[in-house]
Amino acid sequence: MFDQITEQFQKSMKPMSELAAINVKATEQLMQQQTSLFTGMMNDGMTFAQGLSGQKDVAAVMEAQKSYAEGVQEKVVSAAKDAYAVITETQEKASEVLKGAFAEAKETASAVATKATAKASK
Repeated sequence: MFDQITEQFQKSMKPMSELAAINVKATEQLMQQQTSLFTGMMNDGMTFAQGLSGQKDVAAVMEAQKSYAEGVQEKVVSAAKDAYAVITETQEKASEVLKGAFAEAKETASAVATKATAKASK
C-alpha cells in the first residue's frame, strides 16, 4: 500500500520536475547569452574608447561613433532574437509537458470514476 502511494506521488510529481528542469535549462541559456552580450559590449566599448583617443578629426570621431552605435544595435537585436528563441522553445516544451500531464490526469480520473461506478452498481 505504501509503495503504491509512493509510486503515485512520484508519478504525479514527474511533470513538476520536468518543468523545473526545463526552466533551469532555459535560465542557464539566457544567462550565458546575457554574459556573452555584456562581455561583447564591454570589449566593444573599450575598443571604441581606445579608437577615439587617436582621432583628431571630428568627421573621423563621428564615423567611429556611428560604427560603434551600429555594432551595439546589431548585438542587442541579435541577443533579443536569441532570447526570444530560447523562451519560445521553453514555452513549447512546457506546453508539451502540461498537455501530457493533463491527459494522464484525465485518464486516471476516468479510470477512478469507472471503478467507483462499477462498485456502486454492485
